[in-house]
Amino acid sequence: MEIKYIVLMLVLYFFSYFYYLAVSSGLGNKATFLQLRRFLPCAVVAVLPVALADVSLSAPYLISSLLTGVAWIVTYPLLYFITYRKSSTDFGFHFDPVFGMYIIGWLMSFKVLVLHFDVLPGLFMPLIGTVEFLIFFIPLAQWIYYYLYRSCVTEDGMMMLQETHYNEIIEFFKSFSVFFNIVIFAGLVATYSLFIWANLQYEALTLSLWQTVLLAVVVGWLGYYMSKEHKGVFIRTGIVELYFDIKEYFETTMLYQTNMEERLKNLEVTPAKPTFKKPSTIILVIGESASRDYMTAFTGTGEETTPWLSEMKKDAHFILYPNSYSCIAHTVSCLERALTEFNQYNDKQFYTSCSIIDIAHKAGYTTHWYSNQGHLGCADTPVTLVANTSGVAKWTKQNLNQVQYDESLLEYLDEIDPTKNNFVVVHLKGNHFNFINRYPQSFARFSEPDKYDLIPNYMDSIAYTDSILQQIWEYGKEKLNMQAMLYYSDHATIPDKRRAPDFGGFGTVRIPMFTYFSDEYIEKFPETYQNLLANKDKYFTNDLAYEMVCGILNIKSNHYDETNSLTSSLYKYTRDMLTTNLGTQYIKDDVSENPS
Repeated sequence: MEIKYIVLMLVLYFFSYFYYLAVSSGLGNKATFLQLRRFLPCAVVAVLPVALADVSLSAPYLISSLLTGVAWIVTYPLLYFITYRKSSTDFGFHFDPVFGMYIIGWLMSFKVLVLHFDVLPGLFMPLIGTVEFLIFFIPLAQWIYYYLYRSCVTEDGMMMLQETHYNEIIEFFKSFSVFFNIVIFAGLVATYSLFIWANLQYEALTLSLWQTVLLAVVVGWLGYYMSKEHKGVFIRTGIVELYFDIKEYFETTMLYQTNMEERLKNLEVTPAKPTFKKPSTIILVIGESASRDYMTAFTGTGEETTPWLSEMKKDAHFILYPNSYSCIAHTVSCLERALTEFNQYNDKQFYTSCSIIDIAHKAGYTTHWYSNQGHLGCADTPVTLVANTSGVAKWTKQNLNQVQYDESLLEYLDEIDPTKNNFVVVHLKGNHFNFINRYPQSFARFSEPDKYDLIPNYMDSIAYTDSILQQIWEYGKEKLNMQAMLYYSDHATIPDKRRAPDFGGFGTVRIPMFTYFSDEYIEKFPETYQNLLANKDKYFTNDLAYEMVCGILNIKSNHYDETNSLTSSLYKYTRDMLTTNLGTQYIKDDVSENPS
């Protein structure tokens, strides 16, 4: 390989890598070094067809491919960074640079093969140029969007784009001046023309047999790898992932909302209203990425990360469940099950399932949902669907120029009317990566303030969650006549490892869970309390939390399976029966656990 191609490869590699670092936020050391390795073969693949065919670096058809790839490398990560750098603390889009380099290699391989075989290049090169322009148009459109709105394409923006009828598009452009529309149209025509011109400036190329075969393999492999249905590089780029997230959101919204009326009509609950002596409140707190392995109340060893819960553990009103697991280490896939009768062990579907909100509402409770998670996004859409069925559903502001700590949720508790029977869900940001941003630095106990150190940062976030749980409990007990409180996490995490899409080991699913019951509750429902006490050491996955909440509410219904509930003496699951990772991993295979 000639030196000029090596230089091109190195320029492309270092540009992509350091650019990725510059426009990303909250990256740990592992993510940083992972991309250092990952981007190198991408740069090699991008330059390989150029080097094999000895294409001039000044060839216009090479420059058009480079421009297309660089546009993908740069656009979405940069616009996202500009938009959210002051309000979001952890993001990075490594698939955009990967796709940018791969698309260069794929386009150039096609072009070189067409020119080598010399089969109607006057036709096929402009066709490739047209495809190239369409690929280039996606980042170009994002720049136009940014010019108009001074923002990257957001969830709301993508919703707007997908909802827009062609008549509305016409009306939209009519709202601008004629000059503006002419400039936009002329600019697009000129850009397309340049792509066609560039790809018509070709010369004959000759390849050896092995070079031809190699480029054919590159074309096929890159085409497959970039376009795979679920794990393809293209679908995991920032803007494309956002597109499909919103598309799915609309589809699921229609299904869930379509089924809602029929679901509630057929739902029968007993009793039809709360039976406490006076208006009371039941609180469910959902954690995020909390691991019981780092909670002293559950481990009984190490530095004290949960001083409040460790003390409350001694109180008979509290019950801790040391063998609780998540059904999967992904928030949405977990909570769409934990919040509804849909679970790993039945054949129900999320869209047709009753939720805990449906049950509580039907039983006469005023329902509330308060969340420090995003209202809509790639990690929260089905959860939002359930939340929006609450009588009150509110999310903390996410676009402030500061990190939003979970304590911001506490002010919402003041809105709850203590003269009513309330069912309250509080959804924490909890211990989500980046851990250093989950607690005020003045709260740091195990790490140095403002020092990025994964495990101590995580321990501090656990301690902060413990404090938040204490404040929620105290408020509910003192001001809301709280009868019961349940806390569980959606999933766990291994703090010194970055989350991966695949199962990351049982450390990612070992979650904390505890309940609190008042004296009045224990007196009124002694069987429920005693069953939970008897079952506290039994194994449990949180996709069964729907039945557990129904049991705590003491609501029987035609959408309640008592054998799924820890509140019942009929609870049927054992360690050998339970699974995680949506049925693909057995809990019994968690060899680091000592079965009790």
